[in-house]
Amino acid sequence: MLYEYQVATTQDSNYIVNEFENRLKWLQQKGYSLNIDALNNNKFYSLYKLKLQGVKPDNVFREEDILYIFKHQMSEVLAEHIIKDWEKKLLWKEIMRTCKKHTLEEKKIIFEKSDDFLKRCNDNESLNFLINYSRKNKMAHRILEHINSSNLIVIEGFINFCLKDYLNEIRFAVDLAVEELRNEKEYNEFVKLLRYFVDTQVPKSYEVNLMMNGKGIFYLWDAQGSSIEDKYINYYLDDMLLDEINLDDILISILITIAPRRIILHNVLDYVNTDAVEVIRNVFQEKISICSGCERCRSYLQEKDQSKN
Repeated sequence: MLYEYQVATTQDSNYIVNEFENRLKWLQQKGYSLNIDALNNNKFYSLYKLKLQGVKPDNVFREEDILYIFKHQMSEVLAEHIIKDWEKKLLWKEIMRTCKKHTLEEKKIIFEKSDDFLKRCNDNESLNFLINYSRKNKMAHRILEHINSSNLIVIEGFINFCLKDYLNEIRFAVDLAVEELRNEKEYNEFVKLLRYFVDTQVPKSYEVNLMMNGKGIFYLWDAQGSSIEDKYINYYLDDMLLDEINLDDILISILITIAPRRIILHNVLDYVNTDAVEVIRNVFQEKISICSGCERCRSYLQEKDQSKN
């Protein structure tokens, strides 16, 4: 048996040669020889010729079985080559095409975000693995179809004409990254505006203490221990009844209205990673301090433990 196939790629990588040699060692053990020759290797493109030959009889695999497995593993190696050596180039190409108005620094951020979207599009790592495996498997299947109908694959041309769905994923990842960057910029501008408003207002209370539970219900009191949320929250009752505003928005609005010079967060472990606290931290910054443990914190923790029992 003699089988030859050629691979042309402008993204030269030792990955192709190394992976072919590693994955196809079993063929040598069965009496077949595999040669990988670099017919052309310059700054423009690399051309590899893979040659499989052998005549040793095998009681388990027929020659057509050996050839099918060889082609299948070749398609997997080339799919991994595209993802490993081409994907970042394809992302940059799409970013340069669609993000002409963005600065270079913004383009770098978009690249990092889109690259992350492709690799980790879900919070569940197992689901990410399945999605990435499915992408590679679908790509390898298309490559195998091409291998079965030709004796040469030009990787760049194959991507452009045969992997339209993969290119759509690239475009979608860039679109998501651009949208996220836009939202972050709008959020940062919004936070700057709130910070300016707070800094220029006369505080209605110099100090505000904040405690929240895991359900988002909050309690506010001043330096003298007097509750202060009731006289502000009545303003939002109608909107709350119509579900037009949530507790996080009410809390942020009250704190901005009061414009305190100091905010003390109590029992912070229960809500430290909430969106409301992130906004409060960004707006009030150095005005925020964390309670190291007071009577109210201890009482809250005791009630929390009792409710579990």
